[in-house]
Amino acid sequence: MTDLSHGAGTRQDPPVAATPSTSPVGIPAIGVTTAVEPSPTPQPASPRSTALLVDVPTRRLRRTEDLLDLTLTILGIGAVLILAIYARETTTGVTEDVQNVLASVLRQIVVFPLQAIEGLVAFIIPLAVLLDRLLRRSWRSTGEAALAGIAGYFLTQMSVAAIAMWAPQTLIAGLTVTPSGKAQVGISAVLAALAGLLTGAGDRHGSTVVRTGWGALWVVIGLAVLRSALTLPGAILSVLLGRLIGLVARYIFGVEDRRAHGITLIRALRRAGIDAERVVRMDRADASAWMVTTTAPLGYTVQVRESPLTAPLPDQDDERQIGEDSPGDQEPQEPANTITPASDVDLGSVLQEASNSALSHGRASVHRMYAVWDAAGQRRDVTVLDADRQVAGFLSTVWDQLRIKGLSPGRDLSLRSAAERAALMTLEARRAGVRTPGLLGMAEAEESVLLVTEHVVGAQSIRELGEQVSDRALGQLWDQLRRAHSAGLAHGSIDASSVVVDAADRVWLLDWDSGATISSELSRRVDLAQALALTALTAGVDRAIRAASRSLSTQQLASIAPMLQRVVLPHETRETLGWRGANRQVLQDLRDALVALTPTAHAEPARLNRFSARTVIMAVVALVAIWTVLAQLNFEQVAQAVSAANVWWMLGALAFSLATYVGAGLTLVAFSPERLSVWKSTEVHLASSVVALVAPAGVGGAAINLRFLNRKGVPTATGVATVALVQVVQFAVTVLLLIILAATTGQSTGLTLPSGWVLVAAGALVLLVAGALLVPSARTWVWAKVEPTYRQVLPRLLWVVSNPVRLAAGVGGAVMLTLSYVLAFSASLWAFGYTLSFSVLAITYLASNTVGSVVPSPGGIGPVELALTAGLVTAGIPSGVALSTALVYRLVTFWIPIPVGWLSLQRLQKLGDL
Repeated sequence: MTDLSHGAGTRQDPPVAATPSTSPVGIPAIGVTTAVEPSPTPQPASPRSTALLVDVPTRRLRRTEDLLDLTLTILGIGAVLILAIYARETTTGVTEDVQNVLASVLRQIVVFPLQAIEGLVAFIIPLAVLLDRLLRRSWRSTGEAALAGIAGYFLTQMSVAAIAMWAPQTLIAGLTVTPSGKAQVGISAVLAALAGLLTGAGDRHGSTVVRTGWGALWVVIGLAVLRSALTLPGAILSVLLGRLIGLVARYIFGVEDRRAHGITLIRALRRAGIDAERVVRMDRADASAWMVTTTAPLGYTVQVRESPLTAPLPDQDDERQIGEDSPGDQEPQEPANTITPASDVDLGSVLQEASNSALSHGRASVHRMYAVWDAAGQRRDVTVLDADRQVAGFLSTVWDQLRIKGLSPGRDLSLRSAAERAALMTLEARRAGVRTPGLLGMAEAEESVLLVTEHVVGAQSIRELGEQVSDRALGQLWDQLRRAHSAGLAHGSIDASSVVVDAADRVWLLDWDSGATISSELSRRVDLAQALALTALTAGVDRAIRAASRSLSTQQLASIAPMLQRVVLPHETRETLGWRGANRQVLQDLRDALVALTPTAHAEPARLNRFSARTVIMAVVALVAIWTVLAQLNFEQVAQAVSAANVWWMLGALAFSLATYVGAGLTLVAFSPERLSVWKSTEVHLASSVVALVAPAGVGGAAINLRFLNRKGVPTATGVATVALVQVVQFAVTVLLLIILAATTGQSTGLTLPSGWVLVAAGALVLLVAGALLVPSARTWVWAKVEPTYRQVLPRLLWVVSNPVRLAAGVGGAVMLTLSYVLAFSASLWAFGYTLSFSVLAITYLASNTVGSVVPSPGGIGPVELALTAGLVTAGIPSGVALSTALVYRLVTFWIPIPVGWLSLQRLQKLGDL
């Protein structure tokens, strides 16, 4: 019989695991035999590390976040005041709804307890906050908090006095309360003082006392509104006024620097896995030296107490200053974490060894950069992301995202999210085979996050190399971008600081924190445009084009030309381009070279701006004009005028409006070098009514006309000259008609001048312009503005003058255009039963419409209506009728043609005419 108890084939029972006598948290287990516990082994002592730290001393910060909060607070105060004036019934209703939570009788019963609670909280909040600041030995913070509270109290008292003395009655009515039978402005100076004190004490995120104080303050505010001591707008204003003073104090005096510095920085480096021996600030030459000793462990560690009865382990992340003992020690030991000045360090040589302009240039305003040497002598580069700088970067990115289409996502507002995003982009770029420094570790400390990366030996910025940059390096840049784009990555900010060349002439791409892992085609095209502009500014246009053509396909080269715009370039590249000098023509030279290299490329820049500063100004001007019109609006007069309006004259105004498009089409046909259809040209002008919604008066039509001419085979230069000639002739005809009517009929004296001040201002303006033209530099500037149009129009004008039939048709079309507008305006007035002589109507229309069109707003919306209304009132028409006439005129000449114009635009695009 085979012995089964031994040998290879022997089956044995699996070993039984010993049952622990205690649970993982140290509670004795029930129903099991107590196991013999092994003798405890002593924990290894924490390794002591000493590092040289060269950094700038900490100082108080003026944070962008406080400035942003201050701006929002001011806007909030303005919004509450506007609501109190114009939405009094709404705010009063909301206040009453809040007060109805407690019935009237119940409110009278509990009014004394509510007042007692408010008084108690108002006493406890400043006491607790100031005592907390004192116990923390934060003397300066204590003084600032107290100062902010006192200033908030007096500011509110002065605001109440100013409102009672100078504010309009509507605002006073919206803020008035009668808690004791006497009417008074319902803004509480006590609540403002509490809000100022809490704001001046610091962020609610950094202090439990401050956070609890804010909660108690909002409870007090709710109780005050419930017992009718404050209106809702008055309560909010009280808090905003106090917070305003607190934020001003915080920004003037600064706040405590809670970023990673000193011991905290060294401990964070060890937590990221770096046993640092030298830590040197790369971007500051005014640094000082310290020796930092710490016992913090390397890496992230987990220490679990196995029994609740044992003494707690020392908190390894708790920063200890000089001479403090670690908790839990039975006997005094040496300080665990110390920092002492190092006076025997040659700062010059240390900073020179650490400095690298290619790695720190352009980043000092965004991050802190450190050179770190570990125990093995290996150098690492550390980027420190700080919360205060993160806010500024986030706001800049949000503005770019709103303003420009197609940009990759930018910085996050959360510091942790921004660091994780940067880490993800770096890892994805490395995975795609892009040469970028590898991420070695991350750590979070206070209001900072550290990113440890590899060091690029001998790094030089591509801009530093200039024309000495090799063709091999230029080719590698395009190769690195090709690898990133093939993996779906976009960099988003390729400039001189993000492209460096190492000692082995290899190109590295840095700063991927503005990139995107799932990028759009547009963002990748922006990358190509940024790289081409950078290489052109570095090595010249010819070398840049040759390097790009060796690495990119014809389609890729063709796609770059429309992207070559200043708006998509990083800030540093835009500064290098400048507005004057040799570099200002680089983008145009690149576009011309790409068009010559790839005939399929479009030299016309793509529209990437959602809006520009000019658009914002236009919108603001339009809103101000509309607001002015509405403020002067007499609804009773308008209602009476509309009720008595003649519909047939309105239809006549619409017919005259449609005739304007025929006149404009006839002028374009007459001046065009190619044979055009009058009907098709009229339809093109009708389609331009859609573009007028987003462009100033006259600009949208010119762009549509130019595209139409290009589609008909007219070269761009000739098309631009033709459109300019059409506009010049139309303007000249308008001015000539105005002068002829005023000179030959004598009716200009029938208009009542507004006031002598207007004549004085007009005369002063004429004298100012004449005096400016006497200055040679002013004449040069004016001629520089006029010369391009003059040189474009003159050859076309000479060609038209040599063809009398074309000249007559063109001038006739312009006269038809202007007279049709005057007749449409006249019919709009006749519809309301009022009339003026034709010459007075024509002068009123031409002068008013010209003034209104000068103001740059989309379609002239706002300024044109205001100018036409003012012109009719000046001519003696009642304001209600004048405004109604202007609105009807704009309805038939601007708004009604838009739907028909949209249909024409779709049809012309389908036929290929636009």
